[in-house]
Amino acid sequence: MKRVRTTLIILLLAALPLSLMAQGPTLELYYMKVAPEQTNTYLAVEKAFKKIHEKAIEEGLYNGWQLWKKRYAADGDPYHYITIHWYTDWKQSFSERPEDFFDEFLEGPDAEILNQVWSARTIVKREIIHQMATAENGKGAAYIIVNRMKVKPEDADEYMKMENEIFKPIQEEAIRRGSMSHWGAWVQYPYDNAHLMYSTVDGFESIDQLTGPRENLMPEVHPDLDPIEVWEKIAAIRTIASVELWELVDFIFPEE
Repeated sequence: MKRVRTTLIILLLAALPLSLMAQGPTLELYYMKVAPEQTNTYLAVEKAFKKIHEKAIEEGLYNGWQLWKKRYAADGDPYHYITIHWYTDWKQSFSERPEDFFDEFLEGPDAEILNQVWSARTIVKREIIHQMATAENGKGAAYIIVNRMKVKPEDADEYMKMENEIFKPIQEEAIRRGSMSHWGAWVQYPYDNAHLMYSTVDGFESIDQLTGPRENLMPEVHPDLDPIEVWEKIAAIRTIASVELWELVDFIFPEE
């Protein structure tokens, strides 16, 4: 029996990449550690780099860029800021810049501040995630709560079924009522043999919306479901690894 289970897991792992990567937008995240005394320099560097991101977006290398600050981060935390490159899909994330792409910037007025990037921050982690589900009101988010979950590969389909069929309609109703502006479910790639890493993201337009009351909408949205049974089932197939609050610092998205 154990051998059959092991074989099944191996087959599931082999099949997962195609299903995960076939979804919509792909994000490339860079996690930065910044010493307190370097914060102003780091933000000045990111402001100078904004011109580079604008050019990259104009040339179709990616579709958008964001800079987020991790709220409540202390000096000893592994990272303090996160930049995100938005891509249409996984394939676009393989786009490469021409060799002379940076020349005009390294020789221009921002050259001095751009060269301080190496001392202003340390990239501690790079991550690729793929969108699995989303709901939003089109107004964007100034704050997001990032909930990271560990899910065993054999539970991946059931986990996403619950997110799509149970929790997404609840988030859609919360967005309709104005208590949040965005919700999304993402999966990280690569992954290990023990767990897939998923993230759900709750977005809010303002501090007032973020700190406002949240209704328990499950009884209204799913009157035929037993909430206790739902939470027991989701708890059995996923483990919450971390919960973080991020604040939007800057962004670039082309006008539609």
